[in-house]
Amino acid sequence: MKKMYLYVLFAVAVMGVSDAFACTGFVAGKDATADGFRIIARTEDLSGAHNKTFKVYPSQKSKKPVLFTDSTGFKIELPKISYKYTAICDAEQSEGIYDEVGFNEHGVAMSATVSATPGKAAEEADPLVSNGLSEASMTTVVLPYITTAREGVERIASIVDRYGSAEGNILFIADDKESWYMEIYSGHQYAAVKVPDDMYAVVPNQFLLGYVDTASKDVIASKDLIALPKAKGFYKEADGKFHAALTYGEELNDYNRVRLWGGQTKLSPSAKVAYETKVFSLWRKADKKITLEDVMELQRYRYEDTAKNANLPENTSVRAIGTPTSMECHIIQMKDTLPKTVGGVMWMAMANAEHSVYLPFYGNIMDTISAYKVDNELYTQDSFYWLMRMINVVSALNRDMYGKNIRSYWKSYEQKLIKEQKDKDAELTRLYTKKGESAAAKYATKLGNEQSTDVFEKAQKIYTELVSFAAQNEGRTPKKIFEPSVMQKK
Repeated sequence: MKKMYLYVLFAVAVMGVSDAFACTGFVAGKDATADGFRIIARTEDLSGAHNKTFKVYPSQKSKKPVLFTDSTGFKIELPKISYKYTAICDAEQSEGIYDEVGFNEHGVAMSATVSATPGKAAEEADPLVSNGLSEASMTTVVLPYITTAREGVERIASIVDRYGSAEGNILFIADDKESWYMEIYSGHQYAAVKVPDDMYAVVPNQFLLGYVDTASKDVIASKDLIALPKAKGFYKEADGKFHAALTYGEELNDYNRVRLWGGQTKLSPSAKVAYETKVFSLWRKADKKITLEDVMELQRYRYEDTAKNANLPENTSVRAIGTPTSMECHIIQMKDTLPKTVGGVMWMAMANAEHSVYLPFYGNIMDTISAYKVDNELYTQDSFYWLMRMINVVSALNRDMYGKNIRSYWKSYEQKLIKEQKDKDAELTRLYTKKGESAAAKYATKLGNEQSTDVFEKAQKIYTELVSFAAQNEGRTPKKIFEPSVMQKK
C-alpha cells in the first residue's frame, strides 16, 4: 500500500494540470515600495510538471548576422553581437526555448510573458500571424540585443511591425531608470507605457491598459492603435476616453477576475474593490508601501482570508494566484544602488512558491549550480525543479499537517536572506568599485551557488522525511504536524 501511495504521488507530480493561459504578473513603481526599488514579477504557470532550468548564456560575436528560426516557423536575422544574459528556460524545447525572464550584462531585466486573448472583433480586423513573434522566442531575440528598457520595447515593436505577433501577450522590461509595461493585442497592434512611480498592478491573463496617450514620450504604440478600431467599428471608451483593453481584449471572466480582484483586495483593502467591478483599473495605490515579502506572499496567495479561499472544498474551481501549475515564480528588484551592469536582484522560487523558497540572484552572475541545469522531462532527484515540485505535491495533500511547517521554515529562511541582502549589496558594490566588474561577478556567482547548494541539500532532506511521514500516515489524520529535522534546534 505504501508503494502504491508513493506511486500515486509521483504520477500526480509528473502528469500535472494544464491551463492554456495561466501566468500572473506584477509590477510596482519605486514610490510604491517600502525600500524604493522598482519591481517586475511573474508566476510562470502552465503545468505542474514542466521542468524549468536556470542558465547563463555567454556573450557571442559572429562574423555575420545569425538567422534565428523557432519551432513555430518564426525567422529573424539577429545582430552579430549578443550580450551575456541569464534566463529561466524550458528543459524540453521542441515547442520553443521559453527563456522567460532574466538580466543581460547591461543591467536590463525582462519578464515575458503573461498570455492574453484578443477580442473577436480585434482578431478579425488584425489577425494574429501564425509564424510571428511569440512568447517562445521573445526573450531570446530581444534581451541579448538591448542596452535599455526603452530599447527593448522599441525592438519588440519593430519586430511586431515587420513580422507580426503570433499571440496576445503582456510583458515587463526594466533598467536602472525606468520600467515599462507592454500589451501586444493582435497581429500588429500594441501599446507600452512607463510604470507609474507610485502605483502597482496585478496582471492576470487579461489586457487591462486603459487610456493611451499616443503623443506622450512615455508611450510607445502601434501607429494604427486607435485608427484601426475606429475604422473597423470596435473602438471603445471608458469615461469618455479611448480604452485599449476594452477595445482589444476579450471580456473579463472569473478565471482572470478572481486574481485581479484578489490581488487588489490584498494590497488595497481600503479601496473595497467589488468582485463584479465592470472595468477594473490596471494601476492601483497600495494601502501601505509594498515590501518584497508582500510580493512573495502575493505569489503564494490562495485568498485564504476571503470567501474565495481556494483551499476550501467548495472552491476547488477558484483560480488562485498561488497555483500548483506554477513552474517557477520570480520577483525582480531593480536596484539603482547597485552598479548599472548588475541591474538588481532576481528572487526566484522553483515550482509553486507555496512550499518552495525564494533565492536571490544578482544580474551579473556567471553560472548556476548543476541542479538548475538538469533537463530531464521526468522526475529526477538531481533536479532543483523536480525536487521542489515533489515537495509541493506532497505538502498540498494536507496543507495543515504536511505543508504548514515547510512553508514556515522556508519563510524564515527567506527572512534571513532578506536581512542579509543589504550587506551583500554593499560588498558587491565595494568589489565592483575597488577591484572591477570581474571581481564583483565572481562574488555574485559564489553567493548564488552557495545559497542554491545549501537549499538543495536541505530540500532533499525535507523531501525524504516528508514522503516517509506521508506514507506512514496514509488514510488517517496524523497525530502530529510534520516537522522537518532542519527546523529543529541543535
